[in-house]
Amino acid sequence: MSDKQWEELDGEPGTVEAKGRKYTELAEAIARSVTTLQQIVDDTNTTAKSMDKTRKLAGEVREDIDKARQRYSYTGEALTTYGASLRTAKNEADPAAQRLRTLRANLESAQATAQSADSAVDDLPTDASDADKSDAQRAQTNANNAVSDLQTQITQAESDWNSGHNDKNTAARSAISKIEEVVSGDKVNGLEDSGWDKFKNFVKGAYKIFKIICDVAGILAIFLSWVPILGQVLMVLAAIGSIIAIIENIVKFARGEIGFGAMLLGVGLGVMGLFGGKAIGSVAKYAKARSVVKTAATMSNRAAKVKFGNALLKSSRKTLAMTKGQRVTEVLKSPFVRSAGDKAVWGMAKNGLYKNAFKSWQGAKFPLPYKDGGARFAMGNDDVVDMMKHFSQSGIVIDRVTSNAQAIATVGAVFNQTANLANNAAKLGTSIGGGDGWGGFNSGNSLATSGAGGSWGKITGLPGNVNNAVTGVTDVFGHDGYVAGKW
Repeated sequence: MSDKQWEELDGEPGTVEAKGRKYTELAEAIARSVTTLQQIVDDTNTTAKSMDKTRKLAGEVREDIDKARQRYSYTGEALTTYGASLRTAKNEADPAAQRLRTLRANLESAQATAQSADSAVDDLPTDASDADKSDAQRAQTNANNAVSDLQTQITQAESDWNSGHNDKNTAARSAISKIEEVVSGDKVNGLEDSGWDKFKNFVKGAYKIFKIICDVAGILAIFLSWVPILGQVLMVLAAIGSIIAIIENIVKFARGEIGFGAMLLGVGLGVMGLFGGKAIGSVAKYAKARSVVKTAATMSNRAAKVKFGNALLKSSRKTLAMTKGQRVTEVLKSPFVRSAGDKAVWGMAKNGLYKNAFKSWQGAKFPLPYKDGGARFAMGNDDVVDMMKHFSQSGIVIDRVTSNAQAIATVGAVFNQTANLANNAAKLGTSIGGGDGWGGFNSGNSLATSGAGGSWGKITGLPGNVNNAVTGVTDVFGHDGYVAGKW
């Protein structure tokens, strides 16, 4: 139940009544249109054959929208009646809640006084005078009477609060029952959702759940991309979540729900979630490779192999020789491809080297005490951490281009990690809260299921839509069937 015991009741009677009037006005507008259509049907003065079809169509449409009129009329009446009942209930329960706060505070003070009076009587000396005994007993009696009187007043105030609260709940149930009559009961008049509408609702719900799963995966993938099998699944789901975010922002902009700046920000964050980490990692690998090649050029072949190893020399030269097109291609395919470090850990686990895989620095994604854990958590990028470790060595050549690449990779990694954490958390919160607002499967063609924000909504100025307002009783009465008090 949304109400808290002994506190003012939730709900705004004026707001509920205003909503009820809006639905009643819409029903009246529909009634006027029904009258106009009936006049077309009854018009026998126009004998043109083209009007025969017009009259036939007008008759069919009139019958359909007259059914919708009843739905709006019942809903408006239910809300208006409930609003009045809510006001009466609050007028009884809210003052009682206010009295209870004062009475409970006074009772606590009175009980302390009564306790002191009881102690005073108990502590009287055996040789106390009759006058002293009489005064102490009188004070004890008065204090206990004050406690008893306050307890009686509290009981009465609680009774008043319960009465108002019960009246509110009874009125809410009555309103819900009345609305359900035209939604799924005897007065539905053929306006129930079709199989297609139900399928669309199912798809919409499934989409919402899948979106939440992708948003959760986006957060978990930051920490668990190295885990065999699970890491790959999380990365794919996170990538799909970023793609969904990009599409949603474009759709919202096209529908006028957000501005151009908000759309650019949303798309930018989605693109960064997809490609940002790999792009930054590519810059880090370039900086490291350039440093290795430049340093090796100042040394003999033998000395370079001793310092870096033959494998690193070969891979660095290969990285440095990549064209811009090759680098872009590598970045674009990256959302679904794990890093070399993650693959190495997976290989260890696949070969049964679980202890090595767990302790390996490639898999240390968490903060200390794991090796390099703090840096890896802050950067969120194995390639950047690897680059930083490389540049900590002495005798490494760092020219201006290498230095700039190093700085871009380091700063970019911190920014990308922070933005991804914040963005994924925000997306997850929005999805769970139901505020994604995309509504890709929320449109229909009948008055029973289509939005009143269309032509009818423009006539009446009514926000929301028929389906949410009439069938979505929880929008009015809260998730537990009682008024939540928020509109």
